Amino acid sequence: MARTRFVISDLHLGAGDHLDEFNQDASFRSFLETIGERRHSELIINGDFLDFVAVNLEKTSVRPFSRLGCREEESLAKLERILEAHGDCFAALRRFMESGHRLVLVPGNHDVDLFWPRVRERLLEEMGDPDSDHFHFAYTGFYRDGGLYVEHGNQYYADSAFENFTHPFLRDPRTGELRLERSWSNCFLEYFANGMMSERNPFVNNVRPIPNMVFLGIQDESWWFKLVYGFKLARFMAKVGFPPFRESRQLRTKSREGRLDTWGYSLRRALGFMTGRARVELQGLEEAEMLSHHLPAEESEEEGGGEDGLHLDPLATREDALSVAARDLLLSDQGIDVVIFGHDHRYYSNEMQPVLEGRKGKYYINTGTWIPMLFLTRTRRQLRWRDLADQSLYQQLLTYAMVKRGIHGLTASLRRFPPQTAPRERGH
Repeated sequence: MARTRFVISDLHLGAGDHLDEFNQDASFRSFLETIGERRHSELIINGDFLDFVAVNLEKTSVRPFSRLGCREEESLAKLERILEAHGDCFAALRRFMESGHRLVLVPGNHDVDLFWPRVRERLLEEMGDPDSDHFHFAYTGFYRDGGLYVEHGNQYYADSAFENFTHPFLRDPRTGELRLERSWSNCFLEYFANGMMSERNPFVNNVRPIPNMVFLGIQDESWWFKLVYGFKLARFMAKVGFPPFRESRQLRTKSREGRLDTWGYSLRRALGFMTGRARVELQGLEEAEMLSHHLPAEESEEEGGGEDGLHLDPLATREDALSVAARDLLLSDQGIDVVIFGHDHRYYSNEMQPVLEGRKGKYYINTGTWIPMLFLTRTRRQLRWRDLADQSLYQQLLTYAMVKRGIHGLTASLRRFPPQTAPRERGH
């Protein structure tokens, strides 16, 4: 095992247009240089590194309400646009691996296209075609090594789960072609957010929860907006229904059995938006100041590491899908000491001591995201739709997890990397 491992997620590199949410290229290069100064570093990018969903092609064969997605050549064309927009980032990854460090890619729901062989080969070619000692792709959908368990987390949600995440391909009954499986949320985003709505309102992909944002827009915007997007939403729901897809029999069974998080809680919140104004949550803004910018020297890493991480609330009391999954993994498998998720863009860190009856050394971390985010869920300030264009409301923390091996096992902490440049204007 590498002496020190670093985990990031949800960078969402796009094509450099208004749909591209990643504006920290210089920070990413500096981050790689910083961790590359250490001996035998390993970087794990835990899903949604590349945002294929947010890349539009001039011509596409994808049907709007189908769970049949791109052909391999279409995913490859999307990758070329991402490589062109963020070439310096991939060059930095190449230098990182050429220096003897290791890169692990765990797939997420926005970069499931990496399961296409030619797409993965092209990405490796851009990064110098590293040998197996310096690169690993998590074909299983998760990465497990010793006491460390890393998974993106989309498979715990009905809207973003895939029927077969480790082989996400479906045969098109019309043409016989092999196509990428689409999750419900990928279909929703490509239909609802990738067109005129995001050009008019470039913040739409940075606001969560999505149902709350949609209802806020319908409630607050002009009658033209209400008619157009109310119709689009009604049409989508009539064609597709609530998640998951009707054709996804295994996922629907899991949802009925309570093994997938549904939109019930989000829908209850959204109904409240029909009679009141949305409120903004600046997630952990005060607590975020506790996140360390300091990367300790290697000789000081024998013990500790979690004391300067961010501890929000006890994992034992959290009932979101990822916290429940992390708790189940840590309790059911005594060989797992650290669970790391991403996906929901909310950073979180907790040591499991209260849950595990006094035993130390069990950690759950969510690494959040590197893109600007605004959460419409808690009381801080009442908002109207037009307020969502105010960039000062958006929080952008370059959070990452550091996992170290000490005398008594693994320790993990959540940290943040200081931005190297001012973020780009939205809509670039």
